[in-house]
Amino acid sequence: MKALLGAAVAAIGLATALGPMPAMAQGARTITLVSGFAAGTAPDTLARILAEAMQRAGNASVVVENVPGAGGQVASARVARAAADGATVLLGEVGSVAIAPFAFATLPYDPARDFTYVSEVARTTFAFAVPAQGGPATMAAFVEAAKKADRTLLGTFGVTSPAHIAAELFAQSAGFKGEPVHYRAVADGIGDIARGQTAGAFLSVPLASAQIRSGGIRAIVQTGETRSPMLPDVPTAREAGMPDLTIASWFVLMVPAATPAATVAEIHRAAAAAMKDPAALERLRGAGFEAVGSSPDEVRAMIARERDRWKPVIERAGIRITN
Repeated sequence: MKALLGAAVAAIGLATALGPMPAMAQGARTITLVSGFAAGTAPDTLARILAEAMQRAGNASVVVENVPGAGGQVASARVARAAADGATVLLGEVGSVAIAPFAFATLPYDPARDFTYVSEVARTTFAFAVPAQGGPATMAAFVEAAKKADRTLLGTFGVTSPAHIAAELFAQSAGFKGEPVHYRAVADGIGDIARGQTAGAFLSVPLASAQIRSGGIRAIVQTGETRSPMLPDVPTAREAGMPDLTIASWFVLMVPAATPAATVAEIHRAAAAAMKDPAALERLRGAGFEAVGSSPDEVRAMIARERDRWKPVIERAGIRITN
């Protein structure tokens, strides 16, 4: 996004004497919101809703840049190397921040050292989908059948994706042998669930809702704290007796580590206002997101908890990817 128009030329001397102003309050440059996923994906949708709302809140022009690759790692590396002046903001997510550090032997960035966390802006949850015809009617029935099987095939949409790690957590928590099947195309994975070639998969709630309406699959549990309005008849994991599966895919604003505190505060104010914007909230709900708008302290604490949660799951699954 472009920052706010700066002071008039007559005020340059005063501005120099006071030192650099926060990036969100300066003008004459573009501040970019970087998304690690392609245009048209759910993270891209979130980025564009957020950019428009921040623009309204901060009287600034916001530009979204898509830098897809390696599940958000390419975008993370790009922002980690950017100037620490508030001109570049990353829309980070659970995969690149809390999963990748334990699943990959090396990363082109360090999520703990290279960034300052500004706010958790939104999150979305999952539903566990099974075949509509012949699939188990409840999570308890699924687990009972899985424990009797030599292995249970669980679809995922990318190695170390949140849905993959959720599947590993499910198998570990319930005590059955799960084997992930990674699909490049979502349609292929959903087709295999409908045909019973894989036992089930974690899908985002919006995707699950749309596919249920199309037929072929149904959801037997969802992972939110409460039932999503998109799936009002599907029990939560806690209701189904599996509280460990209360999980979400979350999104946070991040800036390079050396970004001045005043600039971080300015970006946070714009993000917090954006997450209260009525038009943005309506669009977020329609896309299956829950607005959050946490403080920097709150987002740091949340990420620490998530890293502590996912590290042992990844280690028990034996996931270690060498580049």
